[in-house]
Amino acid sequence: MRILLFLLLASYVSATVFQDCGSVGSDVTFIVEGCDVPPCLLQRGTIIPTIIDFIPSANSDTLTNAITGNLGGIDVPWPGMDPDACHFTTCPITAGTKTHWEMPVEILAEYPEISTVVTFKLLDSSGASQSCILMPVTLV
Repeated sequence: MRILLFLLLASYVSATVFQDCGSVGSDVTFIVEGCDVPPCLLQRGTIIPTIIDFIPSANSDTLTNAITGNLGGIDVPWPGMDPDACHFTTCPITAGTKTHWEMPVEILAEYPEISTVVTFKLLDSSGASQSCILMPVTLV
């Protein structure tokens, strides 16, 4: 019974496979609840917990969310996302110290059923991408 519980917990918190798109921070891990291997199937009308852990390469008083979806080759800002990443982690961030960012991503019911690539960037006060993640998704 304990082994089964351990396996269930391990599968629940396993990192999601992603493509790094130029993170200047190190040891970046990304977790999308319910998705280990892309394309992640995201149910419209739900809220999906997302986590990024990373080690910043520089100190920064601020951190900005830049989340986009690629539509027809153009990166379009994901509607309704709070740009202040400090609402989802502790700021300031310190170089060399693990940072944990956790944000619920709302998949609105009115979004079309579509497959796209989502980019999650956490930008420091100089505009550098402390984490940059590309992840294919399908909205269902």
